[in-house]
Amino acid sequence: MSAHAVESATVARSSFHRRIRALAVPIILIWVAYTAAVNLLVPQVEKVGMANAVSMSPQDAPAVIAAKRMGEKFQESTSDSIAMVVLVGDEPLGDDAHSYYDTLVNKFEDDTEHVQHVANFWGDMITAAGVQSSDGKAAYVQLNLAGDQGSTQGNKSVDAIREIIADTPPPAGLNAYVTGPAPLTTDSLEASDAGMIKMTVVTMIVITIMLSIVYRSVSTVLLILAIVGIEMGSARGTVALVGKLGLMDFSTFSVPLMTALSIAAGTDYAIFLIGRYHEARQNGEDPESAYYSAFHGVGHVILGSGLTIAGAMLTLRLTRLSYFNSLAYPSALALIIVVAAAMTVAPAILVVGARFGLLDPKRMMKTRGWRKVGTATVRWPKPILAAATSVVLLGILAMIGYKTSYDDRRYIPADVPANIGYAAAEQHFSTARLNPDIMTIESD
Repeated sequence: MSAHAVESATVARSSFHRRIRALAVPIILIWVAYTAAVNLLVPQVEKVGMANAVSMSPQDAPAVIAAKRMGEKFQESTSDSIAMVVLVGDEPLGDDAHSYYDTLVNKFEDDTEHVQHVANFWGDMITAAGVQSSDGKAAYVQLNLAGDQGSTQGNKSVDAIREIIADTPPPAGLNAYVTGPAPLTTDSLEASDAGMIKMTVVTMIVITIMLSIVYRSVSTVLLILAIVGIEMGSARGTVALVGKLGLMDFSTFSVPLMTALSIAAGTDYAIFLIGRYHEARQNGEDPESAYYSAFHGVGHVILGSGLTIAGAMLTLRLTRLSYFNSLAYPSALALIIVVAAAMTVAPAILVVGARFGLLDPKRMMKTRGWRKVGTATVRWPKPILAAATSVVLLGILAMIGYKTSYDDRRYIPADVPANIGYAAAEQHFSTARLNPDIMTIESD
């Protein structure tokens, strides 16, 4: 063996690499136990996110400041949460509807923990016409709720209002709906949680199909999925644990991004490691040497990539909108856990799998096509760059039909309670009636 080969082997077989190989089985057992513990003994991250949710409204925005100032001046509320309870009848609302309305208002006023103010206009003959539809079949009452929109307290307040409605059945021919800005925000969070399971399942199915096509080995695909499962499970569980201890606030919008990043990064890092192992094996190296070649070849890439993504996510903390800055800590922490797992349990699984020949390549790698691409790129860099840039620029054509929309109702299912309430109300009122712009005038 040449001096250069001896030096390369010495570098590749560092003490860290040797320890991972020697302790492969204990490392796997520790990670599996940790993943199980943080997922079975700690509530799921979706529930922890709901329990520690931050407000979705930027507290320094002029509209939020104005809303809270109005609430303070009129001693009505301290939050920006507004809900509308809409009564819709098959016929013009009569005495039964008024009696039911009065019952609801009394219950709202008694629930001082969740309701800070009831704008009881329909209960006063002077102001009743202002909240009743022109056809007489609908009326609404505006509620100022405790807790800002999207916060844990704000969501609890919306749930409390809906519970009151559920416990107070309306008379025949009358329906009651809870809708408005605050319920819409709460429903958006819940719809996001509901879609999380579907997104994860579909993602894992797609990944399984792609890995099966590439590797054509059941054992290889299963071991990669095991690596990704441990990385994702430990990352989600760790974030849930930190959130449960109150050391980090986040919103449920953080969960889908954190989970998607964990799956994507975990899959990439597993492919890096297994791909380099296959390359070494096809170059004639034995399983042990191939392990060291793979780990030494991609370890620094995994570390650099993961920390770069984590650092990029941390910059979101500098944003004003809670929707974005609440993504920073959970996503960064999740990526750090994924990197830690990719640097320990992934190579440990590689060691154990290699001992039984489960990760040996099933077919020779085809490099001829890629060599042609590389040769062409080196030989004609300018034309290749121009052609590639032209293809990328085609994506800009989509901007022609892009229109900015701030209608949150378009981004959640039509069958969520708030959207159902909006749809029912809009049969009798204009859309603006349930999303009022309110102006106050102060004088010295």
